[in-house]
Amino acid sequence: MLERLNDLQTKDLELDAIEAEMSQTPVELIQLRQKYRQLEAEVNAKEVVYQDLRRQVNSSELEIDTLSARRKASAEASLQAQSAKEASQYQNQELQFATRLQELEEDTLPLIERLEAAQAELDALKTQLDELEPELIAMNQAEEDRVIAIEENTEALKDERAALAANVPAALLKQYEQVRRSKKGVGLASIVNGKRCGGCNVQLPIHVMQKAKKGDTITRCPSCGRILWDQVEA
Repeated sequence: MLERLNDLQTKDLELDAIEAEMSQTPVELIQLRQKYRQLEAEVNAKEVVYQDLRRQVNSSELEIDTLSARRKASAEASLQAQSAKEASQYQNQELQFATRLQELEEDTLPLIERLEAAQAELDALKTQLDELEPELIAMNQAEEDRVIAIEENTEALKDERAALAANVPAALLKQYEQVRRSKKGVGLASIVNGKRCGGCNVQLPIHVMQKAKKGDTITRCPSCGRILWDQVEA
């Protein structure tokens, strides 16, 4: 009876191990995913910087175009002035526009340089991301295939487990499953060296060992509650 229960527990432990294996994503894949997410975050952050600089440069260039047009208009108006006073007024306007243009162009140049640098950094980050993507896709697919294979194997083992459980008396099976749930998956413990519980390593009282050796009834460890099995007697 307990031999059949031991076979069942062996199958249960095998299922537990496979379940644990399925939940353990390969370290290489975890690291690659982290690297990809980090690169994505860097790309997004750099994109914000680039777009902000782009707006500043666009605004400056628009103002430069406007001032250039107004300067040109003032220059043309001064040539068509009806008096020296009117011509002087237009010339002063042209000078003011020219001064402001020079200041604006000097202020815009560093912005353009920063924009170009941000563009280069953004392109480099996107290149890294593009190069990493095929590797990540391949590793994700390999992980998916691994999990599917484990799931298929698990289904076969569950069928085997069900067949083994059918050969264990219902009352014993119920006790075993209750203990197993509370004792890290081990519901049946062998008696070690004829005196110790193989589950908790506590020395068993003599009357408990004698009862377990007889095998007439289900004997449980008084310390951990696991079902005891004397393999020697079995």
